[in-house]
Amino acid sequence: MNNYNNVDDLIAIHDLLIKNLQLFSSNFKIQKEKYKHAVLSDELASDFSNIDMERMKILFENGWITEEQLNLGETINSFLEEMNKDKSLWTDEAVKNLWNGENVEKWD
Repeated sequence: MNNYNNVDDLIAIHDLLIKNLQLFSSNFKIQKEKYKHAVLSDELASDFSNIDMERMKILFENGWITEEQLNLGETINSFLEEMNKDKSLWTDEAVKNLWNGENVEKWD
């Protein structure tokens, strides 16, 4: 990875990461609207794996996020990779049900 000397570049990378993480954790209707011209489930996982992990690595290497935050991103990415083995989890209906709370525990 490169060390970014331009703070504006790091701010942009950080802002894009936050925006994608908010979309990743938003409800199905918001996600479906954002990815209306693509297969939602594929885009959610690939954006995190291919784009957001690289952003997290850049931010970590430049001291903008902690090692714990990077490790959390890697844990999420590993979980998504494991989920990719079961294609039934990646239909729009499965994603919709997930965010409707049918398959996830409530956060305290």
